[in-house]
Amino acid sequence: MKVIERSPIGGEGSSKSFVDRIKGIWQFGLSWDQDVQAQRVLIAKLGKVLDNSYTLISNVAIPGVSLPVPLVLIGQTGVQTLYVSAAKGIFRIKGDNWYKLDEKNESYKPSRPNLVRRTMLMSRAITEYLKENGYFLDEKEAVLYFSQPGVYIDAPESPVRLLQSDGVDGYTGSLKEESPVLDASEIQHITEILTKSKPALPKRNEDLRSLTPPSETIGFGEFQLKVWQWIILFVLTILMLITVILTAVIIVNAV
Repeated sequence: MKVIERSPIGGEGSSKSFVDRIKGIWQFGLSWDQDVQAQRVLIAKLGKVLDNSYTLISNVAIPGVSLPVPLVLIGQTGVQTLYVSAAKGIFRIKGDNWYKLDEKNESYKPSRPNLVRRTMLMSRAITEYLKENGYFLDEKEAVLYFSQPGVYIDAPESPVRLLQSDGVDGYTGSLKEESPVLDASEIQHITEILTKSKPALPKRNEDLRSLTPPSETIGFGEFQLKVWQWIILFVLTILMLITVILTAVIIVNAV
């Protein structure tokens, strides 16, 4: 399998500095670093099974989409989006809603980010972007992969394909059974399109393509932050004020 690694933070490749990790967590969320590690695990597993007729692109930037698409697999059977998560716990899916079990209260509560909806939106964004570039492909069932072996998901029906850490062989086997829809030249051209794609600010009329629902951000006008980002900013502000006050007191006493 051919692998093209793109990185939204820092340079290309797997090595990330401490500063790069902080930037990634701030920009993409607290789980970003763990999800990147899980992404590498899946790439390694797929690479052991799939031949060079498949190309896997990581961190695909799509104009108007606020997050990079973790993995896009391109082959004769089409183009498929794979969202990768290192989440742990017990979850439930109802429709496109995503819940996590609160073990203390023994009840399921809505969980953010909604991994099911995010996976679906990323898959749709890839399909729409390819249409804009002349490829009208049917949207394949998106894949939501969990790297942690202890994850349990209660999902009688799911709008995305759920892939556990021990199910990669079954997934790749099903790929080989599908009918070809792309030839080698089309695979190469689609690969070039997705490799060269660049992020852009979402247009005001493209709410569908924003992967961060309005309810998850708070702010004024263009200045929007997630709740946990506001908390960090508030704490840093308080610490800065304390530092300034203590410095002023020390200076006054010294005089």
